[in-house]
Amino acid sequence: MDRTKFLKQIGEKLQSIRKSVFLKNTEMADRIGIDRTTYHKYEQGVNSPHITFLYRLGQAFDISMDWLILDRGPIHYQEKEIPAPETVPPIAREKDVKELLDYMERIPLFRHEVLVMLYKFKDQYKGMGASTSKDEHNQ
Repeated sequence: MDRTKFLKQIGEKLQSIRKSVFLKNTEMADRIGIDRTTYHKYEQGVNSPHITFLYRLGQAFDISMDWLILDRGPIHYQEKEIPAPETVPPIAREKDVKELLDYMERIPLFRHEVLVMLYKFKDQYKGMGASTSKDEHNQ
């Protein structure tokens, strides 16, 4: 395969990854920690992605480099199974919640980061039933 075709193929895969997580070019670039113009050139197949970018992409989104570069195997290294809430024993959930609250009380920066993530999550999935019982009562 020639270089141009190879870079286009990688660019198409980068675009499919980005779209699958509902991010804009600028958001994806920020998430990976690169300049938005650089990311755009990777996605357009103009430039070859830097090894650091590939490492960060793999870490951030669990992307298999075999899939991205060699076009073999699954997109993700492993399918991660997240147990349904009802399968997690209530005592384990209670312990996790207490531990989380303890960290949030002791470490202000951690509390801030958790709340930022919560608000981003709620904003991103507000139309998909990801509201809390407090949200439902306030409406």
